[in-house]
Amino acid sequence: MNLSSIPGFGPVKIAALKANEIVTLWDFLLNFPRKYEDLRQATKINDIKDKDTLVALVGHVAQTKIIPPKKWKKNDEGMLIVLIRDESASIEMPFFNKVSYWRETLKVGTRWIVIGKKRESSYGLQITRTDIKPINENEEYVGNIEPIYTMTEAMEKSRITSKLLTEKYKWLFEKNLSLILPPNENICPQDLLSYLKLNPMLYNLKKLHLPQTMEEIYEAKRELKILNILPFCLRKARRRRLLINSGIPRKLDLQRMESTREKLPFVLTSGQAQVLEQLKIGLESSWQYHALLQGDVGSGKTAVAMLAMIGICGTGGQAACMVPTDILAKQHFSVMQKIFESSGLRLALLTGSMPATERKEVLAGLISGEINAVVGTHALFSKDVEFCNLNFVIIDEQHRFGVNQREALLAKGNKPELLVMSATPIPRSLAMTFYGDLEMLLLREKPPGRLPVKTELKGKMSREGMKDYLYQKSLVDNRCYWVVSRVQEDELGEAASVDDIYKELKMFKEDWKIAVVHGQMPEAERDANLNAFASGKISLLVCTTVVEVGVNVPQANLIVIDKPESFGLAQLHQLRGRVGRGTERAFCILLCEKENDAYERLEKFSKTNDGFEIAELDLETRTAGNLEGSQQSKTWIFDWVRDLPLIEKIIGISNDILDNKANFSPEVQQKIQNWYNDKVFEKIEDGVH
Repeated sequence: MNLSSIPGFGPVKIAALKANEIVTLWDFLLNFPRKYEDLRQATKINDIKDKDTLVALVGHVAQTKIIPPKKWKKNDEGMLIVLIRDESASIEMPFFNKVSYWRETLKVGTRWIVIGKKRESSYGLQITRTDIKPINENEEYVGNIEPIYTMTEAMEKSRITSKLLTEKYKWLFEKNLSLILPPNENICPQDLLSYLKLNPMLYNLKKLHLPQTMEEIYEAKRELKILNILPFCLRKARRRRLLINSGIPRKLDLQRMESTREKLPFVLTSGQAQVLEQLKIGLESSWQYHALLQGDVGSGKTAVAMLAMIGICGTGGQAACMVPTDILAKQHFSVMQKIFESSGLRLALLTGSMPATERKEVLAGLISGEINAVVGTHALFSKDVEFCNLNFVIIDEQHRFGVNQREALLAKGNKPELLVMSATPIPRSLAMTFYGDLEMLLLREKPPGRLPVKTELKGKMSREGMKDYLYQKSLVDNRCYWVVSRVQEDELGEAASVDDIYKELKMFKEDWKIAVVHGQMPEAERDANLNAFASGKISLLVCTTVVEVGVNVPQANLIVIDKPESFGLAQLHQLRGRVGRGTERAFCILLCEKENDAYERLEKFSKTNDGFEIAELDLETRTAGNLEGSQQSKTWIFDWVRDLPLIEKIIGISNDILDNKANFSPEVQQKIQNWYNDKVFEKIEDGVH
């Protein structure tokens, strides 16, 4: 069976479905309703409150009248207005098409069921119908729960409606749907369903598409959510167990760590000191230690990671710190190099843009062991990069790397310890599931003396005055970032490019010291402009998000973000973190009009500087994004904000399944393992994550 097997689905409708990624019958079954309208009870006209809610009315035709057509419209019958009345009130119902037919059909005194939505028009209060059918005088109204599906423009043009889809689902569920199920390894084994007291997937799908009660919908969703997230939780739970049983005991050079800490030009915050102690315990444990360090922007994660690297390197191990950009790699290297040297250790830098001779020297030093630690970009997981004794891997800005990239670096060592760091705090629901195999380390406290950045939203009317303010500030050695979303000019003219803003500001004040930085320019020119900005030769930097990480200029206290709706809240928080790194008050200006759909979301963002709070807020306005390095399915029905209690339950279920696997035969155990796709973890002895 395929889509063309469904009666009434011809080439045009099938093409519209395929354009919406509904290619197979299984895709069609996984096309879940976006909401439901409960039409089991008729609503009195006087009780209609919400104009966006679909309602069912039962009433008599009280009056009909024709609104004449416009004179210039030929062959136009005009508009029919039908007055529907029940015992509570009356309401008008307009007809724009088939006016003669409806005028003959809707006789005064006849009784009808009308399904539609309330609206205000120039003619008064009306109901726009989606369906209408006659009902006998003494007949009792019997309604349904109506599934409402997402409709694309192509689907609407091909006359696909929610009502039509419901009819097709009803036809499908009368067939033997086991014929269209995906391969067995993609379906939860029946033995496990029975153990968990869950219904088969087809049973729940039928309840979602053809519900009889709202309770059925809730229960079907709950069971499908469990099956959505359970494979992820099982993978992480099993991996954590394997890590505990597969480590190599290591020793840290605690004395060298402490002496280095004492030589730092700053004192660790209490939060940094606490995380460092947790790292010491984990790195010296008997299991393979994998941890996630979450810290808000400017909380000092790098300093903690560096001290841990020194502890590993001091006892003969090697450490590698991988970062996403050349700018961040050079920033880390410039900060760490002298500290490593003062501790009697050698740190190297490895990026893809290095000259061949320098690269060759670094590679030789890593394989010989002369280089104790390395900071680098994606170049670190290249095949020709080999280590003498890689014991510790750090992944900074972990969300910028795919799973395979992390695995490639981990595979270069002998069961190395892993620390992944994120300056974009991860919502608790995601942290519990997709990072469930990692030890959680939190760093909330920021260095003393830093004031929170004040964030303001400004519209076009404020633009000229704002430019003058920025210019005046630049005259007293204040530096400013102006962030745009595009390098090239927007074809639609909706977003300004780097060059557009540069020209605009230069026209405003010709003597303004301005430079441009973006990812497509030559590295030497980009670095020169960044250095000029840091030294004060340049007072304003027009840039893209290339400055999101790795740029640390304490004198920069102003940042303007053009088209902030183009960015996620977490990314905006990262950009805002480029300022306020000194002791003076810093300001972030978001250029957005009040009429913009994103204004409310940006206003909430402007009221908090807490990255953890922003992470939760960001999750409310988007999906969970890429899960385990692969794109989240559009059929995903899990709600990462509201389903937190269910997540906690599913994590418990995962551990229960693994604790009681002896209850299943070896054959069933294999089926379950195939279902949650655990094969990748057979390489655990190679240190592959």
